[in-house]
Amino acid sequence: MADPAVLRELERKLEEVGSIGVRPADVRPTVSTGVPILDAVLPRGGLPRGEPVEWLGPRSCGKTALLRSVLLRLRYAGEPVAIVDAGRTLFSPDWVEARAGEGAFWIVRPPSREEAAWCSDLLLRSGSFGAVALLLGDEPGGASSSGSPGRAGPGLRRSVSVRLQRLAEEAGTVFVVGGASPLAALRLRFRPGRVEPVTGVPFAPFLPAIRPVWVRVEWGRSAEIPVLCPEPGGGRPRRPGKDGAIRDRKGRR
Repeated sequence: MADPAVLRELERKLEEVGSIGVRPADVRPTVSTGVPILDAVLPRGGLPRGEPVEWLGPRSCGKTALLRSVLLRLRYAGEPVAIVDAGRTLFSPDWVEARAGEGAFWIVRPPSREEAAWCSDLLLRSGSFGAVALLLGDEPGGASSSGSPGRAGPGLRRSVSVRLQRLAEEAGTVFVVGGASPLAALRLRFRPGRVEPVTGVPFAPFLPAIRPVWVRVEWGRSAEIPVLCPEPGGGRPRRPGKDGAIRDRKGRR
């Protein structure tokens, strides 16, 4: 059971925002990812509204970079966006740009994964957001060398998935689940690509500002394609903090 104090605080914030968000009749049926080669293999040319999208992959595979690209496009179009960071893995400076544009940009960090589903429930029920992303955590098993996804990471129970699916459909919201979702209409599974050498000289240690990523799209049929995701900060290395620790979007290393 979720902490009543957490839910009351989230309800209070939602009242401040108000029901100013999207409605099914007002929006297009899909949202572009900003990557044409990926949109070309997605059903109806983009991410569906009102249907859960499973967003899975091992740590540091590029899935967060692509999610950020999708959500920024919505923000620049004036649509409010909310992220439920149940795994507490987001590196806040990477998301500073998301504050641009109109409407709200929220990152909700519940005390536990159990409360994350309830937070998503309230966000979807409010009808105030063009997109809600529920990030439950990374796959613990990673990806094999053959490209097969690793063991499933944290996921939603079927009863919870049914409720959230209905709310997303009623609100016409893009609903991304960063974890296993039993009722997902579309599944995207990520694995890291390889930075190929150029004329025999590898890019490293100066990595380019775009990251190669393999994305497996599953929606009745399957297709795996390579895409290039923009990296925050132009691929520049991160500086150590005052305590000597290097932090990236996955937290302290």
